[in-house]
Formats: sequence, C-alpha cells, structure tokens
Amino acid sequence: MKPSGLTAALVVLSSVGGCFGGTAPSAGFWFEDASFSLPADAAATLGGPLQPRERELIERVSRAELERAFAGLRIAIVPNRDAFWRVEVLRSLPRRGPLPRAGESLALGSLGGAGGVDFTFVAVLAVRYAPPGAPRQAILEGIGRGIGRVAVHELAHQILGAAAGVHDRDDGNSYEYHRPDRASQYYGELHWTIAWPHLQERLGTRRD
Repeated sequence: MKPSGLTAALVVLSSVGGCFGGTAPSAGFWFEDASFSLPADAAATLGGPLQPRERELIERVSRAELERAFAGLRIAIVPNRDAFWRVEVLRSLPRRGPLPRAGESLALGSLGGAGGVDFTFVAVLAVRYAPPGAPRQAILEGIGRGIGRVAVHELAHQILGAAAGVHDRDDGNSYEYHRPDRASQYYGELHWTIAWPHLQERLGTRRD
C-alpha cells in the first residue's frame, strides 16, 4: 500500500540510519491543516461543522490512542514530520480501487516508513457506528479514537514490514483487525493480538 506524497518522505528517510542506538525510535503523527472538515452528511447528522475546540478534542483523543497502544514499548510518539516512522492525517486518501481506505502505509525497512489516515472516511464510519442517541461529544471522541487506531495499525505495518503478519481476521476487537467498519474501532476497547510479540522484539520495552 503506497500513500500519496511519499517522494519527499523517501528523500528524508533515506538519510536515516537503521540503527537506533541509545535513543528510542520515533513515530510521527500529525494532522494536515485541511483535514478537520466533516463531510456534509456527517456534519448534518452531528448538527453542524466542527468548532476549534472540537478539532482539538479529536486530535487529543487520537494522540492518546497511540500513546496507549504503544505504552511500554521503546518508541516515542511525536508530532515531528521527520520522524523515523510517520503517519499524517489527511482530508482524504487517493482512491486506488473501487473501495475507499481508512489508512495506508509504505514500510521502508531500515529507512523507516510513511503513511496516511483518511479523516473523511473515518469520520463517516464513526457517525455510522455511533450508539443510538449518542451525544455529539461522544461521536467526536469516537472519530478521534478511530483516527488514532487506524494510525496505530499503519504504524504497526511500518514497524514490522512484510516479515510479520499484522492482519488479524478473527478478533474484531484487535488493533490488527483488517477492516475499520466495526463499532469497536470507534466505541470499544481494542487490544493487541498477533503483532504484539513482534513489536516487543522489534522495539524492545521501556525501562523507565
């Protein structure tokens, strides 16, 4: 899976060494400026467009999901665009087939990796799977969780590459599950399954 705009990423990452040395490797995560716009149908369902504080809420919740998913592992979640592995939240990802995708990544092995999350697609699914009668803030938090969890999945692809399986087709409550169209992605609790031992081996654990 190759996201758009990776030419610059390849240039940047080609200068990164494959050895982490004594510093924990970094995973960059940030929102493109134009990504905070709800599609019309979702905005209508929620009662209006996003407000600045709501944008901050979505970003805060999504970042917290990354921190929680990788807690205990030797990796630093940062907002830097020149991180070793990185995921950018975009308004939308380019279509590469008949169906849209929530996220995509390019794993570059010892050169790191780069990927993206489709804000629009995740927002639509979060609204679709919201519990009946859910208040606006709960749905916005669901959007944030969904974005963060897609980013977690994509970072796992980048960190582990093709050598280790990242897709779990049996456990719908796992980070490794292969589809984003399920309620637990936005409103449930997720856990690691098949990828966790590989992540521990690749990254090591924190000693602090």
